[in-house]
Amino acid sequence: MQIDLLNCLDKSNVILNLKGKSKRNILSHVLDHLISIGKVNKIYKKEMLKMLLQREEMGSTAIGGGIALPHARLECIKNIILCVGISPTGINFDSLDDGPVYIVVTLLSNQKEAGSHLKILALLARILRDKYFVQDVRHVKTEEELISLIKRQYKLVR
Repeated sequence: MQIDLLNCLDKSNVILNLKGKSKRNILSHVLDHLISIGKVNKIYKKEMLKMLLQREEMGSTAIGGGIALPHARLECIKNIILCVGISPTGINFDSLDDGPVYIVVTLLSNQKEAGSHLKILALLARILRDKYFVQDVRHVKTEEELISLIKRQYKLVR
């Protein structure tokens, strides 16, 4: 099955000034943003946050290089949702390389979408392993600029 990452991401799913100092704060901010743009229902926020934090307890999703890929599969999610957040100052996310995280890409999908979920995580990891791309992403000024960069990088790794 071919995954079209760009169908899961648009400029409304971008947070250019991600706020928070802890994983819980950051993930809560991401969920509040997704609620505010109508991507998820606020009645499920507590459940979504719980699942994201449970995944973090199994092992940090901060993969090094300034990147974290928090993710969860939940019954309340109907379509795959991606949200890209950029922290200008960096966040302690218990990264594998002990460095701060600047880019948080949150993936939410339905419980039954295990295959698609894993394929998207693998695709994101391929896209984000280019340190020059990550550097460019960290310095975007607009949501459109970020989407354009992701589109370009996506075409390179497909």
